[in-house]
Order: sequence, then structure tokens, then C-alpha cells
Amino acid sequence: MSTDKERLRREMKRLRAEAGERALRDGRICEALFALPRFAAARSVFLYNAFGSEAGTAGVAARLRAEGRRVLYPRVCGRDMFLVPDEGQGFAPGAFGIPEPLGAVTDELPQVCVLPLLAADKSFRRLGYGGGFYDRWLARSGGGVFKVGIGYDFQLLDEIPAEAHDVLLDAVVTDARVLLRG
Repeated sequence: MSTDKERLRREMKRLRAEAGERALRDGRICEALFALPRFAAARSVFLYNAFGSEAGTAGVAARLRAEGRRVLYPRVCGRDMFLVPDEGQGFAPGAFGIPEPLGAVTDELPQVCVLPLLAADKSFRRLGYGGGFYDRWLARSGGGVFKVGIGYDFQLLDEIPAEAHDVLLDAVVTDARVLLRG
């Protein structure tokens, strides 16, 4: 019995350390985002609600709201993604189990779109989860949105596969560096 307790204590200690490290990394990403001139000037930001192993966005959202900026989140309907303003209405699990905002969709075009990624490369290509939702939405948006992919530094690779319909990022922000496209 004592070995089980010891094993459980070690596992809990490891999980607390990982959570602390992840919070530190998310904080670095948040600071780097707010240091980007285009992000700092944006009055409205399309932000994903972090799920699973994605870089956390709760601190980014809280700071945006505290600064009086408009935050919009994605909602998936079929093969399309729509934007819903965050007006304190809450979230509910969507089609893929990802928390999506309740409330009415808008056709508002934000100034910045923060995208999740599984990986990105130094040519500003982004590998997502394979649904193409962000690429389709960005194609419909007309290209006026500043696109920032955020993730952890180990997710930044030299090269990732790309498809013709993939939309390039304007910036990649990790917990260790920022890359801006020409």
C-alpha cells in the first residue's frame, strides 16, 4: 500500500511541475503576442479556446478583455467556422468536444486571428488538426486579417508538408521566439 501512495505522490508532483512549466510557457507566449505591434494595435482579436495540448489562451483573453478589446471565438457548423463575440455568455462543447461560445454569430472581421497549431515551420506554414476550418475561414475573410500561429517552441520545425489551399501565417510566436514574415 505504501508503494502505491509513494507512486501516486511522485505522479502528482510530476503533474504539478508540468502544469507550472506549461503556465510559464503560456505566459511567455502571451507577453510576446502583446509585444507584436499589429497585435498591440488591434481592437478586435479572433482567438481560439485552447483544448488539449494546445498553447493556452486564457491569459491572452483575460488581458484583451481587461484592456477593453473585443474577443471573438470560433464556432464550427458543418464544414464551416463562424465567429461569435465573447460577451460573457459562456461556452458549451461543440462538434469536436471543444468549448465553443454560446450566442449569435457575427460577420465582423477582426484585425488579428490567433491560430492553434500542431506544428509550424520557418516558411510560415501551419499544420493544424486536418479539418481545414481556419484555412477556409481565412480564405473567405479576404486576406486583411493578421494571422499569428502560437505554440510551444518544440512545435516549430524546419519544414512541414503543405497543400495548395494552406494559408500562410504572418507571424509565429512560441515560448522562446517570434518569427515575422517579410
